[in-house]
Amino acid sequence: MRHQRPGSPLAARPSGPTLQRRTLLVGLACFGGMIVLPSSGLARERVIGRRLELWRSYAATTQNLVANLTTTRDSSLYADGKSRSIPGTLVFVAPDRLLLHDDDPEGSTTLIDGPRASILANGEGAQSVPELRPNPGLRWLARLLVGAFAPPPSDPEAPTAFEIDARLSRPRGAGIRLTVAPPQGSPVRRVIRTVTISLAPTSGAIDRVEIIESAGDRLVLELSGLQKNLEAGPLAEVLRSIDPRSA
Repeated sequence: MRHQRPGSPLAARPSGPTLQRRTLLVGLACFGGMIVLPSSGLARERVIGRRLELWRSYAATTQNLVANLTTTRDSSLYADGKSRSIPGTLVFVAPDRLLLHDDDPEGSTTLIDGPRASILANGEGAQSVPELRPNPGLRWLARLLVGAFAPPPSDPEAPTAFEIDARLSRPRGAGIRLTVAPPQGSPVRRVIRTVTISLAPTSGAIDRVEIIESAGDRLVLELSGLQKNLEAGPLAEVLRSIDPRSA
């Protein structure tokens, strides 16, 4: 995660069989050699399926995305007990490039570019900051964050980014949300408890990502003012303005 900011989804955050959508069954019972799924389990499965389809409807055509970003961290380490928030910008460029930028000149920019992830200081010397050392938690979270904005597989039966090496569920409460958790026995669980994705009810765009850490701290990424599929010129201008390597 970012070293310069109060919270970032990749800093020092250190995955199990792939779970297909149709294996997320709760309360299975066997009777007469047949597997019987209770109606409550079927209902949950249908809700998850509908929410995945809503997300697919938006993500399927995403080639790039620019959004206003507010990053908020709640931590037991804050003596005053108050949250810390930083405004910024999120940029996704297909297939697998994601930037999370702090507007604060003293802040940083988290970059995920394929299998590589870096945290760069905003300003001079950014090019000298080394890449983050790969670890199970970093790989899991980076893949999930990129996959959340990337177009899903063209095969509707193929697992999405929310289902690969993870457990997918529907959280309680209001809102159109999906909760992704590391699988049982994964080393990621020592650091990350859950990642909850909130979807806009009409478009299916992601407007909030909440990361709950195993220690109880919480990191929230809130998105607004989404601009999808910018032309090459405007997109390049945005990238030049937020990527420290362009300074």
